[in-house]
Amino acid sequence: MTRARLGLVATVAIVAVGTLASCAQVPDQGPVVVARERGSAPPPVGQYNQPKGPQSGDTPADIVNGFLEAMTATPLQTTTAQQFLAGPAQDQWQPRRVVTYTSHTAPEGNARVRVSVRGADQIGTRGQWRGPVAPAARHLDFPMTRENGEWRIASAPDALIVPRSFFDQQYEDAQIYFFDPTGQILVPEPVHVPQGSQLASALVKALLRGPAGSLDGVERSFFPPGLSVRLSVAVDRNLAEVSLKGPDPGPLSEQTVQQMLAQLAWTLRQDPSVSAFTLTMGNRAVTDATGEKRFPVRSREFESYDPAWEKATLVTYALRRGRLVSGQVNRLTKVDGPFGTKDLGIGPFAVSLDGYTVAATGQDNLRVGPVLGDEQPVVMQSGTGLLRPAWDFAKRLWEVQNGVDGASVGYVAGGDQHNVRVRGVTGETVHRFLVSRDGSRLVAVVRGTNRDRIVVSRIRYDADGMVAGTSRAEPIGWKSRGTKRIRDIGWTSPTTIAVLDQLSQEQAEVRILNVDGSTRPGRVSPIGIRGDVPYLATSPAGQQTPYAVQTSRSSGLALADISPAESNRTLTIDGLRHVTYAG
Repeated sequence: MTRARLGLVATVAIVAVGTLASCAQVPDQGPVVVARERGSAPPPVGQYNQPKGPQSGDTPADIVNGFLEAMTATPLQTTTAQQFLAGPAQDQWQPRRVVTYTSHTAPEGNARVRVSVRGADQIGTRGQWRGPVAPAARHLDFPMTRENGEWRIASAPDALIVPRSFFDQQYEDAQIYFFDPTGQILVPEPVHVPQGSQLASALVKALLRGPAGSLDGVERSFFPPGLSVRLSVAVDRNLAEVSLKGPDPGPLSEQTVQQMLAQLAWTLRQDPSVSAFTLTMGNRAVTDATGEKRFPVRSREFESYDPAWEKATLVTYALRRGRLVSGQVNRLTKVDGPFGTKDLGIGPFAVSLDGYTVAATGQDNLRVGPVLGDEQPVVMQSGTGLLRPAWDFAKRLWEVQNGVDGASVGYVAGGDQHNVRVRGVTGETVHRFLVSRDGSRLVAVVRGTNRDRIVVSRIRYDADGMVAGTSRAEPIGWKSRGTKRIRDIGWTSPTTIAVLDQLSQEQAEVRILNVDGSTRPGRVSPIGIRGDVPYLATSPAGQQTPYAVQTSRSSGLALADISPAESNRTLTIDGLRHVTYAG
């Protein structure tokens, strides 16, 4: 998880907050499900915090201070915070957002108390990161009233408002899983949810809320609409019992059931206390085609929907003396296709996820040909300014080309070329770009006059897998202590990227950032690498080692392992260029 400093936020909601609110509510229908403790270790000593409720004679400022303090209760609960509210306000205050802050002003006022928060960020009702709070919303007003002779808050912002440090300690980065519009591959959506015994419940509640409206065409859920968790997800002996209430969806096809179960399996597997689950909708237990009603969170059936694409080759590729080689990174051999049998003058290249096809830049063109076989490469695009291409799981080949009017974005599918307009990327100068293997995200390094920016756009598709549009590219915060330029970026998981910058001729740094922009730039601990590092060789598949590729005057390339456990372990290989993985 990204650890930053917590801050107050005045208008944001998180799935976690939704979970917290529901802990204080009684469901209006269906049986009560008692949540059991997860099988994981208890919270560390010192994490327990039970703030006091209002005291007799408290001033309005004391009440507001107490209300803010009460929201930092651990284990998470809102019961104490509600005591600072007047009777009618207690019923109305159902926080479904989270606002974090780095600091706040002292409460001021009597009939109306005002507090201003600094460094405020927001998390949405689905647990999604929403970025900085608008300036006007950083001023919190608390109208006050007297109740039984004591001051109480008459109306409170409908959000959980907590310091950023508290948020970082109590919430964790996770993903909920939807499908691409064709139903072939899972698309992970980052969320920020409570740790501990609430994790499974928070994840499932976020999942059932479905994709945000802005992601229509990017991803879809196979859960019927209108379903919700009865109270919480009970976890007992590593089994999560997911009981849903809502309208009867009627008969569901075997494929729909399989895809619902896959979404749940990938979502719940992030809770270390859960190894299997059951699913009840209404009063009916969900079973698969074999009649089984208990499902492991990890199974061959569910792995086939892996967002890093389960069928992707794990081979390493590179150029040696201009010819394509492949295999284990320390045992690369020449391939038998056109790019391996002779030097065709290619530069940066990308191999399709299935390992069958190469797309290579060089000689002012983009050529596509087989990894193996006698078929000769075909020129797919001509001109200067071509960047290293990218492939997704559907064999769409993506390319960005810088021209006199800025960058153009396009893809090739079924032999046909298609142009795609990406606001915030098209027309800019693009230094490097990535496309996620599930095809849902395009990340680009946009070169500015004074500094580089990282932006991400979501890609929409129709039911046939053709691009139907894109979202405006949003920034991913990045900051280096020694440069304003980015050398390279690469996937380290389906939802994180590595960012490389060169501080000097002798020192480079790599930072790992969340693709949703939630990583606070100033709080990232960089991985230092000695020497000149022109690019990265990374993969979203966890089985493949991420490398920073260093140049060496005497011995070719040195590959510095940038994985957390093996950071800076170096492997030196002679005579290679453009080391890469598939994708």
